[in-house]
Amino acid sequence: MRTIQDILEDEYIEPIQRIETVCADIRARHPGRVLAFVYYGSSLRDMEDPEKMLDFYVLVDSYRKTHKNPIRVVLNKFFPPAVYYHAMDHGEGVRTTCKYSIMSLPAFERRCSSSAFLSVTWGRFSQPCVILFPNDEATQTRVLTARENAVRHMAAQTAPLFEGKATSSKFWARGFMQSYRTELRPESSEGRSEEIVLRYKDRYDAIMTALYGAPNENGKFTLPAGSKFGAQTKWFFRRFLGKPSTAIRIISSAFTFEGGFDYVADKLERHSGVKIEASESQRKHPVLWSPVLAWKYWRKGAFR
Repeated sequence: MRTIQDILEDEYIEPIQRIETVCADIRARHPGRVLAFVYYGSSLRDMEDPEKMLDFYVLVDSYRKTHKNPIRVVLNKFFPPAVYYHAMDHGEGVRTTCKYSIMSLPAFERRCSSSAFLSVTWGRFSQPCVILFPNDEATQTRVLTARENAVRHMAAQTAPLFEGKATSSKFWARGFMQSYRTELRPESSEGRSEEIVLRYKDRYDAIMTALYGAPNENGKFTLPAGSKFGAQTKWFFRRFLGKPSTAIRIISSAFTFEGGFDYVADKLERHSGVKIEASESQRKHPVLWSPVLAWKYWRKGAFR
């Protein structure tokens, strides 16, 4: 029987040249700080499509040395990750757009561990992704171990929601739906979670077998006993705390590119239907004002 780390290692896909070039450019923007990239999202399945925006977590060794702006350092530490937008022209009309999120490697490990409450990191990285260009084998091992911990934590927070048995598809779709509901997302949480699980059904079957042993004749796995009320309560508070935290991260990302605040405001309006009027100072210094702006959105019901 394969271990969870075996399953995660088997997900590796060799990146195409365009993606190597983008990663090299991001590394050059933060010289000496990048330890590894974690490539995830829909473009991972359609790597050849230049229209797809790339999504990376960029794991670094120091926030202070990575960011030039001290406010960015503080926000990255207390509301990780810090999100940057990046675009590259490759010639012949090919342009790559990229969203990359900066987090320290120790923070990534903590936020994938069983002690992490909010699911934004362990929920995301229990899904398929690829570790790219680690600095050394020790870094590769640390990131892979963190990802295994994310899988185990996601499973532990999902199992009590069922009455003892579940198929892998129902199990992971339920877990991801709960995780998506803690964030700001334009798509249907339930529909998105089911789509992801069905696309990688063999993967999730293998993970369930590694966690809980072989399924019964009906394809259901026997799950460990747990408190359903306790699990539901935890997911309730994750939703309560997670959406404002997501909003602060989105608003702080406005600092990274020209016209960023208008981009973020439009994104929040599309996600929640809520629109606010920002002052000139708030538009000019969105990172500084991000807690205040997040509070305004919260009062108008953007995160409920």
